[in-house]
Amino acid sequence: MQTYSLKCYKCNVTQNDNSISRIFCEKGCNELLICEDISPMKQDPLQSMRDDEESFSLGEGSTPLIPLNKIGKRLGLEKLFAKLEFMSPTGSFKDRGSSLVINIARKERVAEFVEDSSGNAGASLSAYAGATDIKAHIFVPDSAGKGKLDQISIFGAKLHKIEGPRENSTIAAKDFSKKNNIPYLSHNLSPYFSEGMKSFAYEIYSEFGEVDHIIFPTGNGSLLLGTWRGFIDISENSNLSLPKLHAAQSSIIEPIVAEFSQKKWNFDPSSKTIASGISVSNPPRLIEIVDAIKNSNGSATSSSDNEALIWHEILAKEEGIYSEKTCAFSFATLEKLVKSGIIKKNEKIIIPITGSGLKETT
Repeated sequence: MQTYSLKCYKCNVTQNDNSISRIFCEKGCNELLICEDISPMKQDPLQSMRDDEESFSLGEGSTPLIPLNKIGKRLGLEKLFAKLEFMSPTGSFKDRGSSLVINIARKERVAEFVEDSSGNAGASLSAYAGATDIKAHIFVPDSAGKGKLDQISIFGAKLHKIEGPRENSTIAAKDFSKKNNIPYLSHNLSPYFSEGMKSFAYEIYSEFGEVDHIIFPTGNGSLLLGTWRGFIDISENSNLSLPKLHAAQSSIIEPIVAEFSQKKWNFDPSSKTIASGISVSNPPRLIEIVDAIKNSNGSATSSSDNEALIWHEILAKEEGIYSEKTCAFSFATLEKLVKSGIIKKNEKIIIPITGSGLKETT
């Protein structure tokens, strides 16, 4: 298994404590941390764990990468591909991060932890916790899809349903963690969770080499950030041209688009969107996400629910892929990027299908 250190994103200081429960800088600035692979040879973190006899896996990673010929033809694109992250063990890309987090927690003999989630991360961490006999407390908005809640429960986690917007679950989880002295292993905040996402970049590079564009449905941004850092690691030992990363959001909840474009946006708690997986009004790593997008020469775009629903149906009827509705916002963004000339006919594009439609059938 790889060796890691933790560094503050703001002051760039390496931490003395790199434990799984370390989230904020210990040097006084109280900013979030990023994970650095300080091994003699950097590699895919999931492959590194598979090579470690003391680590365990549920079979995460190595998801199929397939051409989307009909949608490509519809948009005039020659090289459009989907990476089927919904074929992960618990049905979403979150398994990449959960695998690393729980393996490290296991090595540190963590017996119990707290997490808050809109559903997918909670289900994922619950599965990995159950497989390692770690007790999980998962805080979720009471509006989360039944399929996701059933997953969390069946894996043996203690489910805590919280009324109100997504952020209320975070507040309740932090309070519970503090009152009960149980580690808070937030997938939104943990530097190790995003580190596990680097595997997405390593797999793409191994199979495809260079890619021009990747479009992500983006809420907390763990997959986008992990992918960017993964490609940065790969580029240290190659002449790789880095891909342009694009964030897709709902026009109802668009903090990343607003920050990227420097436009005003105010969150309306009464507003509803079908983009349940990216309905995050205040992403804790907002500045990191926007920095990664800008450094990659990418973009941030929002779309309406109606635009996404059109693409959700097209994806199913023309390509045979039943995704979460959240994923469809990436295709609405793709259409806009093609029409604006940002994405060209012969460029190579990848869109991760981040979650299964079977998790939210209503």
